[in-house]
Amino acid sequence: MNTRLMSTAFLFNDGRILMLKRAANRKIAPGLWTGVGGHLEPEEINNPEQACIREIYEETGIVKEELADLRLRYILVRLKGTEIREQFVYFGKTYKEEVMNTVEGDLHWVRRDVINTLEMPWSIQTMFEHYFEIGRETMKSYVGVMTVNSDGNPHMNWTELIDPVKV
Repeated sequence: MNTRLMSTAFLFNDGRILMLKRAANRKIAPGLWTGVGGHLEPEEINNPEQACIREIYEETGIVKEELADLRLRYILVRLKGTEIREQFVYFGKTYKEEVMNTVEGDLHWVRRDVINTLEMPWSIQTMFEHYFEIGRETMKSYVGVMTVNSDGNPHMNWTELIDPVKV
């Protein structure tokens, strides 16, 4: 088994979410809507937030000082062939609206009421459903493990990320 560690950001600004419509030539999720992000570099393996901040800058031009309340909200885990994919998903705010062009795809500020109409990877779509159903009103973090239900369809098992020593 190999692992693929990724860090992704969804930035909020005045009721809108910064979304990336990935270019059709991208290896992962070509042509689909997602957040900004990418793979963790070797020196970032123990710091996915650092990778997230780097990816935000590389793909949008937004610097760390233009971010607020960036925090880990979801860890999404799935098996893809012989690869375990683990995605650290951060939510944050920015007051900067202008973003640069990126080879990854096209960036758009999307209203919340439009999110569910976009074609997204199943894991991101399910994450947003969870977030708008129960996650939005809390600052808790969740782990989602993608599996298959009894009908053979994708299913996400959610659990709150809790330190059992502090309970």
